[in-house]
Amino acid sequence: MRKPIQDEFTHLPVSRQRKYQLRMQRDGRCTECGAPSAGASRCLKHLVLARERQRAKFALRDRYYNTLSYRLEAEAKKKAALKRKQKARRAAAAKTTGKAAKATARKGR
Repeated sequence: MRKPIQDEFTHLPVSRQRKYQLRMQRDGRCTECGAPSAGASRCLKHLVLARERQRAKFALRDRYYNTLSYRLEAEAKKKAALKRKQKARRAAAAKTTGKAAKATARKGR
């Protein structure tokens, strides 16, 4: 049997799920999945899902692009695009290096 967790949340009169959320928040992790948090309590994925869930719940049409979830989402997309470009450049460089090595090998024959 596992040893029970003894911390500041152990004796609180709340459910075990809430204790889990409080521990995750204390450790800077997403309260839903445990991934590193992007904002206060959620990772980017769950931050966006919560935003869209609220928009649907209240039938909101406007989008507030200056909120944290939109800014973090845009930043993540930029990073992903940059990463794809760098990967493509490395692949192209490896391809040209491979061709140069083959050409040099043919000349040496």
